[in-house]
Amino acid sequence: MSYQPESLFRIMDLINRDLFLPHIQRPFVWDEDQMLRLFDSLMRGFPIQTLLFWKTKDPIQVRKFMPVVDWEVELHSLYEDVKSKQGVEKTLVLDGQQRIQSLFAIFRGAIMSRTDSSVILEAFFDPGSGIPAADRDLRYVLKFAQSSPGPHFYRVRDLLERDEAKNSEDIADEFNTRLDGLNGIDREREKRVRRNFGQLNSLLRDQKHFWGQTLDGVANLSAYPYSTVLDIFVRVNSGGTKLSPGDLMFAAMKAEFADVEENIEESVELLCTAGHTFERDFVLKCLLTGLGRGATIDLNKLKAGDFIRDLQTEWPKAQAAFEQLVDFINHDLRVVAPSLVPSLNSFVPLFDFLFHNPKPTPGERARMKAYFYRAQIFSWFGHGTDSVIDRFHSLVSQPSLPRFPLESVTTSMTTLGYSGTLSDYHYASSKLRPLILNLVYVEKFGASPFEVRSKHNEPQIDHIFPQSPLRTRLGLGSADINHIGNLRFVGALDNNRKRAESPASYFARLKADGVPIEKHLLVVRYAQDPGLLQMDNASFTQFKAARLAEIKAIAEAVINV
Repeated sequence: MSYQPESLFRIMDLINRDLFLPHIQRPFVWDEDQMLRLFDSLMRGFPIQTLLFWKTKDPIQVRKFMPVVDWEVELHSLYEDVKSKQGVEKTLVLDGQQRIQSLFAIFRGAIMSRTDSSVILEAFFDPGSGIPAADRDLRYVLKFAQSSPGPHFYRVRDLLERDEAKNSEDIADEFNTRLDGLNGIDREREKRVRRNFGQLNSLLRDQKHFWGQTLDGVANLSAYPYSTVLDIFVRVNSGGTKLSPGDLMFAAMKAEFADVEENIEESVELLCTAGHTFERDFVLKCLLTGLGRGATIDLNKLKAGDFIRDLQTEWPKAQAAFEQLVDFINHDLRVVAPSLVPSLNSFVPLFDFLFHNPKPTPGERARMKAYFYRAQIFSWFGHGTDSVIDRFHSLVSQPSLPRFPLESVTTSMTTLGYSGTLSDYHYASSKLRPLILNLVYVEKFGASPFEVRSKHNEPQIDHIFPQSPLRTRLGLGSADINHIGNLRFVGALDNNRKRAESPASYFARLKADGVPIEKHLLVVRYAQDPGLLQMDNASFTQFKAARLAEIKAIAEAVINV
């Protein structure tokens, strides 16, 4: 086995005809900047490491490279069934996916716009670039655009399409003649253009820039069976920051469970409908925990031999548990803003409970809700997340529990020195105010203030008694001004319009317009008579204390169920 030179033209020609990606590969993860840096490195003659291929006729599920990079693509939609069959020869990329996909998009394909998937962006190169500049670290200017950024740019795909039959000198001469007519003759620029087109042509045609090593499982099946290739893949991709433990474990899982990729992708997509950025590692952690393998993601756990078998058998239960978890987040908690949940891992024990005890009663969901708020407010998942999940597993995973073991879970953490009881410290914490206020709005009025469609009107923390007069007229400090009893949520647009109007005037006006001010003031007598909200020390102190007492009553009814 030795390294062989490959031309980029040949690699491009083989893509999606003979050259594919094995299903153990992770998604394409490079961003646009990394693609530009790869191009710049090649134009400067920098080495870009070798490529590793595997030639096989094994029945390996393979997927195509993307002609147009779709940042949100579902991987199972790229599978190529015919090439995946037993006896069909194919060459699979074990190391080099990110580089090959990037070059495919630059020289023969395109990328989707990040903001509008209907907009396709092609690569355009400035052949006059290449001069070192102090204000940027990339010498060679490449841009992805819907159409040409200007007359001094060249569409890179034209090298393999319109100008395929031309040599680099002719292309450079045509380009220089056009620019000379627009900007006048510039001999230095003309030299750069000729040199750059020569380098582009060399990158495509010459066998000196790309070196590959092929594991030939067709000619020597006994040397490179799938099990050996999988070990090689894991080792190659375990160094540096290429693949995380979750990536490696997921890759190995796909070797034994053909549907696992689609199943986990669908689970991640389902979870993200709850308003949070859940990722594949969260799903893996849930599955490992629910199946009793411990929360830590570790490739060695697959070597026991029965994890995949159990996962295949129990997948319907897992899918149902994920669905119930999403319903619980959306309808019981209504914590739809990422800022309200410092640790998404606090949801793993809830999945674990639902996996073993599906379809909880309303009473059980109330206890699950109490657990969630305790976990967030008391920072149970601030350190040693996996060990906390494992502690809870022994308590929540027993099938047919008579109730969610809230007391046992709480005791498990208080014995480690964590809090299990709400105190004035928690109500005074600036970090916890949004979560506690959201709890109050949800429990009192059945909706989170964060359930808004317009990103321009997302809720902001607002002072019921405005800050400026409290500070300048009443001489109060930040602790009193920012007291949770004086804080509410209000849409950004309304907050900008409110300014520093006195609370008596502001809330009286809203009340007269039919606005339900009780959801902000909470205390009945103030909602009935906003005129009590006078800007003096006594009125402010009484209001703050009365509203804090109402907040405590609502929060503690949930947390101390």
